[in-house]
Parts: sequence; structure tokens; C-alpha cells
Amino acid sequence: EALPDAADRAARAEAERALAAIRRLPPAYREPLVLRLVEGLDGPEIATLTGLTPGSVRVNLHRGMAQLRALLADPPED
Repeated sequence: EALPDAADRAARAEAERALAAIRRLPPAYREPLVLRLVEGLDGPEIATLTGLTPGSVRVNLHRGMAQLRALLADPPED
């Protein structure tokens, strides 16, 4: 197998950074975000799985995305 090129390494590093940021979120925000971004579920499906109301899912997704954006806006730690 060929060695990964610089673009592959950069993409992998960015994905790892995003996953680390998601792991830093509070569980109330992390779970709905993972269900939305990774599993591709919509709000009502997330509400059914988590037992939250659809309104709570919307709020948690919004707040979680805001926190995730803030975490990813910080320069990466080396």
C-alpha cells in the first residue's frame, strides 16, 4: 500500500481534530450531534431514540453545533 500523501495526512488530522472536539462536548449535546452528523438521523428520529422532545433536540443540536464551531475555531494543539 502506498504511503499517504500530504493531503491524506491533512484530512486525517482534521477528522481526528473534529472527533476530539466532539468528544469534549457535554453528553447532552454530543449524543444528538453524533446521531445527526454521523448517523444521518433527523430531529424526530433523534427525539424518539433519546426520549427528548423535538424542541429539546433542536436546542441541543443548535447549542452543540455552536460549541463545536468554537472548539474548532481554536488553533489545533500540537
